[in-house]
Amino acid sequence: MNNYRKRENGQASLVFIASLVIIMAAFALLVDGGRYLVMRNRARMMADASALSGAGMLDVEKAQEGDFVLDRDLAEEYAETVYYQNYLDKPDWADYQLQEVRSSGNEIWVTIAGTSTPLFGSNLGLNYSVTIVSSARAASGISSER
Repeated sequence: MNNYRKRENGQASLVFIASLVIIMAAFALLVDGGRYLVMRNRARMMADASALSGAGMLDVEKAQEGDFVLDRDLAEEYAETVYYQNYLDKPDWADYQLQEVRSSGNEIWVTIAGTSTPLFGSNLGLNYSVTIVSSARAASGISSER
């Protein structure tokens, strides 16, 4: 019976170490995954806000005639202004770039990319980054889309 107990000495420490490694990996995935979700939602919010603000800039002369057409320069400028206002509130660990603002007729499209490095991955020497791209489209006037 004593020989049996001697062979099992140290088994609990091996299980503890293996469990600790698994728990730390799960925690790292949870934290980095949460950061990416925040970054994705923030990029989506910035694109939506920029597109919606630009969609309100109608060409006044054509709007009086009942034609919903954006003033292209004003719509794109206003969309960029709203992007830069939101950019000031970004988290320190993420960077966002305004990739594209274009308008045509009564529609405006805004594309924003967010880039971040992982919190735990960088501490472990893993040098990679994640880029998330979010696009939004907004239109003024009456739409037949559902």
